[in-house]
Amino acid sequence: MSRFSVSSAKYEDLLRRYSDITRQAGLKPTLPITAVTLKRHPGLIRELCQQGVEFAVHGYIHTDYNVLSMTEQKRHYKKAVDIFKDCQIPFTGFRAPFIRVNDNTLRALRDLGFFYDSSSAVHWEVINKGKFARNSWAEYERVLDYYKPRQAQHCLALPRSFDGIIEIPLSMPDDEIMVDRLGITDKGEISDIWMAILDKTYSLGELFTIQLHPERILYCESALLNVIREAHKLKPSVWVASLQEIADWWREKDRFDFKIRHLGDNTYGVQADCSDRATILLKNCKANVPVKEWFDGYQSIADRDFVIESPKRPVIGVGRDSSSAAIKFLKSEGYIIEPGTESDNCEIYLGDLKQFNETDEKRLSREIESSGAPLLRYWRWPDQARSACSITGDIDSITLIDFVLRIFENWRQGVRCQVTQRC
Repeated sequence: MSRFSVSSAKYEDLLRRYSDITRQAGLKPTLPITAVTLKRHPGLIRELCQQGVEFAVHGYIHTDYNVLSMTEQKRHYKKAVDIFKDCQIPFTGFRAPFIRVNDNTLRALRDLGFFYDSSSAVHWEVINKGKFARNSWAEYERVLDYYKPRQAQHCLALPRSFDGIIEIPLSMPDDEIMVDRLGITDKGEISDIWMAILDKTYSLGELFTIQLHPERILYCESALLNVIREAHKLKPSVWVASLQEIADWWREKDRFDFKIRHLGDNTYGVQADCSDRATILLKNCKANVPVKEWFDGYQSIADRDFVIESPKRPVIGVGRDSSSAAIKFLKSEGYIIEPGTESDNCEIYLGDLKQFNETDEKRLSREIESSGAPLLRYWRWPDQARSACSITGDIDSITLIDFVLRIFENWRQGVRCQVTQRC
């Protein structure tokens, strides 16, 4: 009742405030919205779209797509696509309600031409458990168990490519967890929590996707602004981008390549096949062109054709029986991977990658970066940015009527599923 009214006036004010604050801060937010909500309020959404807000599909209705079949999901997403097109709202991305999907979701999205999905999360341990009552903390843990986020101490908070879809994870704790689950309403405390995530993602060169729903903008606007101000101060920079811009970049980056030829006497000619925005980094070896000190011992190179001095090939050799997931991860990290290269011909040889999953990512990354070996790579982000940041927040109701209709829509969906199962 404090966030919605029978008319759209209260929520419209929140949305416009959200749009104004993010625009003044130099942000382009991404707001996934359910198609039925868009259909009821197309004028408002078109107005925000004209102001630079990016929209994404948040399902046809606000339901748990994790329990729906491939056929039923495609039916929902096709109806959502048709509504977005009818309302003239451009979109390329998707986020599932409750960030819950199943093995069918990405295939359904790919078949319908979606470009990215943001239905996963990475959890950062930045909240002091001792400050909260037992029941509040139990609620916090219950929500995490429901969302099942990756854990930042094991997995990298980065986009990933899956069958033509770019997956972009959210960062937790988000506004809903802090305000509604833990009861944190102090603006300074919210700011401290998000600043802690910014510090970690910047140090690690990862992505901080801030989830801030429009209905909580009054609680969290100062925290958001503090994070963005700090991000703008950091050198190397933090790349602040929308989810579509991040997906565009990740697909662009996946096409980069290096060509290396041995010139003799520990020298190697390098040709970089990449765009002008690419960040080329060099570590523990010398180049014949100007370099710039960057971060964590790396130097950046602006040239695309140069020669380096290195005792061995600046590549990572891997066994031919290495897991395809491991090779995909190393290539995504911008390293030069040469399967079958003998250990004598390269400084780093990884011969034990038959088994590999996401929880091995940080361990392997740390092992490579701390090796002291010559390294040549493309960095994760464009224009020499150290890390990246994005702002997003879902819209599933604009009025109390929308909120009540959610119950009816889910009841009707449940009846449909029961009938389908009986048939």
